[in-house]
Amino acid sequence: MCGSYMPSVPEEGATSGRDPWRCDPIMASDHDLVTAQDIAFYRDHGWWVSEAILPEHLLEDLNYAIERYAAGERDRALPVPLLPQWTGAPERGLRQADYVSLQMDAAMDFVRHPLLPRLASLLSGAEEIRLFHDQLVWKLPGGSKPSASVGWHTDRAYWRSSTSTRMLTAWVPLQDTTAEMGSLAVWDRSHLWPDTDSLHNFEKSNLGDIEKDLADHHPEAEMRVLPMRRGQVSFHHCRLIHGSHPNGTSQPRLAFAIHYQDGENRHAEAQSEGAAAVHLNDMLCRPGDNGQPDYTDPDVCPRLYPPMAQD
Repeated sequence: MCGSYMPSVPEEGATSGRDPWRCDPIMASDHDLVTAQDIAFYRDHGWWVSEAILPEHLLEDLNYAIERYAAGERDRALPVPLLPQWTGAPERGLRQADYVSLQMDAAMDFVRHPLLPRLASLLSGAEEIRLFHDQLVWKLPGGSKPSASVGWHTDRAYWRSSTSTRMLTAWVPLQDTTAEMGSLAVWDRSHLWPDTDSLHNFEKSNLGDIEKDLADHHPEAEMRVLPMRRGQVSFHHCRLIHGSHPNGTSQPRLAFAIHYQDGENRHAEAQSEGAAAVHLNDMLCRPGDNGQPDYTDPDVCPRLYPPMAQD
């Protein structure tokens, strides 16, 4: 099968005895993409890692789009010019670019490719998948200081303006990503814990302090680092606690995160720390009939699955 929930990075030169590209991402059946065991694992653990299923040509096109973006090129502008080229914390060795797919054609082609949205549908049980947001996270090399970490957080903490609690994220490494490079790390089954919706610590680098607090409250908890090969992809639930350690290698670490919403998700007047919860989508999406941001805006949050016919 083309699904596996045990992430691994084979040693250089090792072979698995199978062709990791044997699944045609467009023609493969659901059984080839993901098994019932994989789906059960995702729902029980809050995360899942595929085998190498992403075709090289898709990754090359995405890499080229990122190179063009970094060089200052754009295929189109955001509906509202509200973001600089890079956000994040460059002084900590972290650069972040938001909504790359809304600005670069090849990135949108990658996002629209039916493979990952179909997997998101199967794992989450949602009949319809729409784009919610995408982010490129560029972790600079040699960041051995703790400040180069991505803090423990849940995506739901930043999505309190959404009604859905089954949104999920696909995390796509753009190179072989070892633990030393600061690959994605997750707290197993933490999507089932109460009171994680306020854990917005992306910018906080004190991983140790938060780890101790989490372990004190959940002594059975297991933190897992997920090394991945180029071509693999991980999915995690919006309530799963995750982050990453510094990139201690001499190579940059790039990852493209695609955040998905199910077809039932709508804007909500939620509260976050005493104030109305706000997402960047609220400034980009068209207003709906009720005057609130329309998270079904096809220009910002296009439907990805079932795929719509392209002109």
